[in-house]
Amino acid sequence: MTSGTGFPVTQSGLQPLAILGGGPVGLTLALLLAKRSVASIVFDARTLEQARTDQRVLALSLGSLQTLRAFVELPATALAPIRSVIVSSVGDFGRAVLDDDELGAEILGATIRYGDLVATLSAAAEANELITLRRPHKVVAVRQSPSSVELELENVNELENEQRISASLAISAEGFGHTGAASVSHAAVVADLELTGIGSDQAFERFTREGPLALLPLPSSTAATRRRALVWCMKTAEADRRIDLEDSAFIDELIAHFSESALRVVSLHARRRYPLHEQARDQLVEHRMVYLGNAAQTLHPVAGQGLNLGLRDSVALAEQIGLTHADARDPVQALHRYAQSRRVDRAAIVALTRFAPAFFSTRFSPIALARSIGLTALAVVPKLRREFARLLMFGVRF
Repeated sequence: MTSGTGFPVTQSGLQPLAILGGGPVGLTLALLLAKRSVASIVFDARTLEQARTDQRVLALSLGSLQTLRAFVELPATALAPIRSVIVSSVGDFGRAVLDDDELGAEILGATIRYGDLVATLSAAAEANELITLRRPHKVVAVRQSPSSVELELENVNELENEQRISASLAISAEGFGHTGAASVSHAAVVADLELTGIGSDQAFERFTREGPLALLPLPSSTAATRRRALVWCMKTAEADRRIDLEDSAFIDELIAHFSESALRVVSLHARRRYPLHEQARDQLVEHRMVYLGNAAQTLHPVAGQGLNLGLRDSVALAEQIGLTHADARDPVQALHRYAQSRRVDRAAIVALTRFAPAFFSTRFSPIALARSIGLTALAVVPKLRREFARLLMFGVRF
């Protein structure tokens, strides 16, 4: 069955939902909705070919992997498992190791390239008759009425003349809408490294006085050489300086921040810089407009929580919409309960990613002592360590 605009609808006759953004969060939501017989249209401004070239490294928690495995098979060659995470702070005593064996988990998580994840999710969406993918199509305006939303499209495909469509809800998963580079005081320097002297399937979260520094496993590591993604957060001026350094000088500054004497950088590739935007909306819902993932909150990359929070948002939203759809009710009735259900988990993760970098960067002696005690407590108290790891893997659960 199709709507008057040629898009799929279910037997209930309800209009499809419009999802703005064909990244991991938007596509995951569409697939979760389809499992509940809810039709959707996904709009993305980029072509699939453009998305596939995006080589950003994403950290998926075990909870996110379990969500995705419900409807896609992620290619093993594209994944790099994380079985342990070493958390430490430069100049402080205390060092905590989060380990999958201790937690009784298969793994703590895994990394995957953005383009590989989007390609896998897109293939699953294209094969689903309840999902319509529109690429490249940019939504330039959303107008709400009491009973529906109207989307105005920028016509980027000359073969299609349609400029407006109606939907029951509009769900934005495109991004927050940043206020400009002038407001950004920090940036992340990212790169791919080949290392020796590091354990297999091991990740590092190293806090420095400049900002957190993470080393994450990458696919295609060998027994002799471990490939890692570097994410090093710092003030924008320092990021600009380090981007211009020769490779050898950059590597020297990187190694100086680690206590592992056996650690050696064999090679450095694809060094680049990203501004760090940190913003969070006060309200996730505006009548028939819902903000999801990066459109709801743009987080600091510390602990790799942004995508995982967005995927948990998708699970909760699909569940609530699915309940209204099963009763043939207007999906707008699901949105208040959805927003309420996400308050605690969202607040906890936003607070963690917002305050942890500042807590670990200050040189104020009482706080320095407190973070050393905290790291020591994580190291020696198994229950505390397990609860912290579960927070990172699954968020706040009741």
